[in-house]
Amino acid sequence: MNTEQILFACLQEHCYFKLSGELRYTNATGMDDLIEQLFEQEQPACAQVVVDLNDVTFIDSTHIGLLASLARHCQQHQLPKPILFSTNTEVNQLLKGLCLETVFDFAEHPTNQAIDLTPVQVEQHSDDHKGKMILRAHEALLDLSDKNRQEFKPVVELLRKQLS
Repeated sequence: MNTEQILFACLQEHCYFKLSGELRYTNATGMDDLIEQLFEQEQPACAQVVVDLNDVTFIDSTHIGLLASLARHCQQHQLPKPILFSTNTEVNQLLKGLCLETVFDFAEHPTNQAIDLTPVQVEQHSDDHKGKMILRAHEALLDLSDKNRQEFKPVVELLRKQLS
């Protein structure tokens, strides 16, 4: 059983994401849609972004790419680095291994915020739309480091070929 859940709240220009469970590409469109929606305006709804991964049990490269994309949007809008909370050693090793510590401020402790978060609604998308989302997420990973570029370039090239 997949207990993946994405919760969100925006309070006083602080955007809070709480992700939990197994985060796989098959359930990434809700997160992607939310990120695009938040940053499509010239003046984004967020002045500060906080991501809580404390309840994540598994995260795949697509979701990591979405996190990289979120951080890139923050950079493009001259916002502070997003803060990422995670106490899961394996998740932290994976995120740092893919250079997310260069675009996030890591806080390796629990959050104690009592914020009323709302589940993110997942829209049904075509396979083509999902494929483009997976491609964008992996392209965001390429931009983080030369190591990522070497590791994910074949994946990105294959996705591009399949989508053309």
